[in-house]
Amino acid sequence: MKPTLWKLTLCAACVCASSLTAGANTLQRSDVMDDPAWLVHLDFDGFRPTTLGQYVLAEMDKPEAKDKLAAFQTIFSFDLRKQLHGATLYGSGLAPEEAVLIVYADFEADRLVTLAKAAKDYHSKEHNQHVIHNWRDDHKKDKNGDKMRVYATIHGERVIFSQSESRVALALDVLDRTAPSLAAGSAFAGLGVPGNSHFLEAAARKMDFPDSTPNAAMLKLAKSLEFVLGEKDKKFHAAITLVADTEESAGHIVSIAQGLLALAKLQTEKPEATKFADAVVIKQDGARAHGSLTLPAGDILGMIKADAARKAGDDAEKSEKVSK
Repeated sequence: MKPTLWKLTLCAACVCASSLTAGANTLQRSDVMDDPAWLVHLDFDGFRPTTLGQYVLAEMDKPEAKDKLAAFQTIFSFDLRKQLHGATLYGSGLAPEEAVLIVYADFEADRLVTLAKAAKDYHSKEHNQHVIHNWRDDHKKDKNGDKMRVYATIHGERVIFSQSESRVALALDVLDRTAPSLAAGSAFAGLGVPGNSHFLEAAARKMDFPDSTPNAAMLKLAKSLEFVLGEKDKKFHAAITLVADTEESAGHIVSIAQGLLALAKLQTEKPEATKFADAVVIKQDGARAHGSLTLPAGDILGMIKADAARKAGDDAEKSEKVSK
């Protein structure tokens, strides 16, 4: 079986996320290790009924996307548009093998196991009462240049993936409540709050940004950040909070952010970008720097469509030049 569970599941999540995939399936803090360096959570259940969600579903119903979804459903007996509820990606560091992906979905466990066993160089290993499956992915290489192995297991209505067996084992221990979870600590306290309207929640700490760009300089001043996106009452909401060591550092972050915002407002050739920048509010609260944005969801949808039309026009122009 050439397509792997890891690759196809990630592709599915990326398709929804990159389309601006709010919170019926909020971040489950008790499912995540207690000391992640970063995490990203996507709530697909809460996203679907929103203005943006309905647009994405309409796009997925177009012939080209529909054919790909049908092929996926044929292989996995799984409808991404209805049965994918959420996905959490987290890691203790930036190395790929330190990342863990938890997918929340309605799936046929036996079918997934059968597909895994059909993958190249399949092996399995027991961990407590669970089975960790692994196989070789010929399309990817690890840091040593060897063909990457994918490790996966099933825990209730969750499928867990990683490039490391030990990370899958630790994820299982967290889910079995034999290892501490994020719910027991104060890290990323603003995420996973029941009843929020976020379809995306993300956070990072222990950050190291060697780049010297203004964005990196701003992030290097922060010891942690939290970022959320959501839609409520037909309005799109986004917010980012950067926590610095001191009020002075937070002030520097605000100054850099205000400078970048001023530059964005000068891009008069992109009216949607200017409108976006005009809606941003930046403020400081002690050692915290906050940025927030609220716009009608219809305006965000209009920006997405305008950007897509512009890209389509650019592609058509390039094709015309090549044909000549």
